[in-house]
Amino acid sequence: MARRRKSNDAGGINLDSLMDALTNVVAVLILVLVLVQMDVTQIVVQYFENLEPATPEQVQQSKKELEKVEGKLKKQEALLTQNPPTPEEIEEEKRQLALLEKDAKVNEELLADLNQLKKLERKLRVERDIEESETTRLQKEIAKLEAQLDATPVLVSVPTEVSIPNSRPVPNNADMYYALVFADRVHFIDPFTPLDLFESEFRKHKKDWELERIKRQGKDRYIYDQKKIVAHFKDFDFKNSRGQTVAVLPNTYGTRLSLEIKPDKKEGGTSLDELKGTNTQFQRTMSTLARNRQAVIMFYVHPASFNSYLLARPVADKNRVPAGWEVRGGESYRVMIPDLEVRRLKEPPPADPNKKPKKQPPGIKPSLD
Repeated sequence: MARRRKSNDAGGINLDSLMDALTNVVAVLILVLVLVQMDVTQIVVQYFENLEPATPEQVQQSKKELEKVEGKLKKQEALLTQNPPTPEEIEEEKRQLALLEKDAKVNEELLADLNQLKKLERKLRVERDIEESETTRLQKEIAKLEAQLDATPVLVSVPTEVSIPNSRPVPNNADMYYALVFADRVHFIDPFTPLDLFESEFRKHKKDWELERIKRQGKDRYIYDQKKIVAHFKDFDFKNSRGQTVAVLPNTYGTRLSLEIKPDKKEGGTSLDELKGTNTQFQRTMSTLARNRQAVIMFYVHPASFNSYLLARPVADKNRVPAGWEVRGGESYRVMIPDLEVRRLKEPPPADPNKKPKKQPPGIKPSLD
């Protein structure tokens, strides 16, 4: 009988394939390395071939740079050979460093203050320029006014004589009208027409404005809402044909309301120049007023406007309208609304018990002259 051949597979693993693979990989790597080395060699050769030769200036500059580097290296080597600083020297350096930091902080604060001062300086310079411009403008205006003043002829003032009136009392049944004389203008005041318009409008709405009714013998007492009345008449048309404004004035601590008649200071009434002419507004008013036999006119004259009064008074006398005059500086006329009680807006403060009442001179009733 023939002997069987022994098989390697029965006893272990066959590594021939693994060895073949490793050999192939190593061979590939060697090949790649050879190729890379050849490529690098070519690139280096090409770089040196393409490299331009250095100029003498570049060589000299490189030498200087090399000398600086060598000098720094020698200094560092010398420092390495020196002895280390002592603790006392280290502390001294720390103190010097602390002083430098403090000085730096102070300098920083001073720099901030300096910036603020610079901003303030710029602001003041702008204000100064504005003031200089305004001063220049005012100086030019003053020079212009001085030139006009030099060219204006000097007026000779004529003394004004005002005789003391021979007064007589105003009749009890008189219809008192007024004329406000101020700013060289005469403003005729009719207090009756706005009062009639107010009473007519009030009768239409008094039920809406009634707050309280107090019954008493004879005639009941009515108290009305002051706020509603004033608000209603704020834009009310009093039909004043003389350019005068008529307003219902509130009364904070009082129970009575009044009308204020205020003329137009610049355009209203009759001016001093117009009084010198004929057929003026004031003349027509006096002519109309002469038809009322109970009419009386009272002139309220501002101290600086007697010239206007002296021209207006003969107009009233010519139309035989009884007249009188008083010195007053007001620029409006107020008349209290009769038979109307309203509620106070605020209660009046209590009177000072320590305050002594001042003695008032006796009132002077208006009179005619």
